[in-house]
Amino acid sequence: MPVPKKIKVGVQYFTVVQRDKQEDGMMNDGSYGYTLDDKNLIVIDINMPEGKKKVTLFHEVMHATRMAWENQTKPGKGASFEDWEHYFIGVWETTLLLVLRDNPEFVKWLLKDEGN
Repeated sequence: MPVPKKIKVGVQYFTVVQRDKQEDGMMNDGSYGYTLDDKNLIVIDINMPEGKKKVTLFHEVMHATRMAWENQTKPGKGASFEDWEHYFIGVWETTLLLVLRDNPEFVKWLLKDEGN
């Protein structure tokens, strides 16, 4: 099953491309991938093993999700751990569920066991 080429994030679509980190200067710092919000682009290293690609693409999708739905209201200085915990849970609870629901092929690819 190939790496998904598009991921729907809210009302936006992010294109997923695989590049050789030797040829992409954005990954020459040891990164496995990156997300360009202004271009709706996610790039991952083409030479990684499949399992690392899954983790990396999921990581980059989380960046895209935060960028698409970032809530500017953050707990203030001196806020409690519980305030911050609920802030971060709130960032992900609906947004990530929507991304997973809207991208069944991405979910199928993520959950495919490469060991079998």
